[in-house]
Amino acid sequence: MSGKIMLIGIGELGYHILQDLAREPNIGKIIAADYSPNAEHKVNHVIYTAALRGLYPNIEFRRIDLNDIKGTVEILREEKPNVICNATVILSWWFFHLFPEDIVMKLNDAGLGPQLPFHLTLTYKLMKAVKQSGIETRVINCSYSDVVNPVLAKVGLAPVCGGGNVDTYVQVIKRFVSKELGVPMRSITIYMYGHHGLLSSFFNAPFLAKIYVYDKDVTNQYPPDKIRKIVQPFAKADMGAWATVPPQEDISASFTRNILAVYGNTYEFCYAHGPAGLPGGYPVRLSYERGAEILLPEGVTLEEAIKVNEESGRIGDGIEKIKDDGTVVFTEKAVKVYREILGYECKELKIEESEERAKELKTLFKKLGEKYGIKT
Repeated sequence: MSGKIMLIGIGELGYHILQDLAREPNIGKIIAADYSPNAEHKVNHVIYTAALRGLYPNIEFRRIDLNDIKGTVEILREEKPNVICNATVILSWWFFHLFPEDIVMKLNDAGLGPQLPFHLTLTYKLMKAVKQSGIETRVINCSYSDVVNPVLAKVGLAPVCGGGNVDTYVQVIKRFVSKELGVPMRSITIYMYGHHGLLSSFFNAPFLAKIYVYDKDVTNQYPPDKIRKIVQPFAKADMGAWATVPPQEDISASFTRNILAVYGNTYEFCYAHGPAGLPGGYPVRLSYERGAEILLPEGVTLEEAIKVNEESGRIGDGIEKIKDDGTVVFTEKAVKVYREILGYECKELKIEESEERAKELKTLFKKLGEKYGIKT
């Protein structure tokens, strides 16, 4: 194909996504963009690694500063990428997992919601730049798409979708079903509806799931309690305290699949978070022409899917609700935990306040990190 994919943000996740994209033979050009000039070294490393595999992808590094919306508009108009993948964040979701386990568990129990400013701020600026550029492109957002995407939808700036999160646990369930029933993993189709809050709650928050082996509905053999027992060991390992940066390969694979489905206009069955501006995660069919189309098997309505995602986000991630203007209201529990541990007080977050809140929250995390010898 002759089109372009622009990947913005070559951090931990973005670096893995770039590695995945570099191994795909049918991409015309990849623009790897980041604010830090040091990111070019990581991009070159991907190129060299691909060459060792006999692959020679067309990858170009560009320095981009999403805080400079005018400059971003100019780059977008010059490059005209068919698909943009946003992998930027001010402070990554995994940072607080480097703290002592008691602090990790308290913050995790409050959910990721209060850290929304880290994910919303740069994504908001990117989407404003995309709109101002006037180019025809599709945006896949890796930065807390469960909440960021529906917030931006309220102001007409929603990306196509995200990926990752619950998608990775769908594969855990597939493998279990495959071994238990003696069927190939590829013969199993799972329609799962659940928010990132499922991970924060170790899958104790609500979700919906329909499971098919070939064309046979086997959902009754896998009630919610059984599914929880299947995935909880993996969720607890992922969401516990770590000594270093956690693995990102599985999350990267999910996002890469979604990027390629949109780029290639494949209408492929995927799993995405924040599709079409909806809260939480859904099975979708992805294409360039139609974006993210929600898939609903017999017995599941869109209203039910949205409701379970909203409830999952409230219980697991501290998101009480998203107002019509995009303002996010956090649960009392989440507000209390962040007040007690960080001295951070934020009951509601307006879009235009996101940047200042991100600066405040990062300063407080840095201060707490210094206490335990952890650098931001």
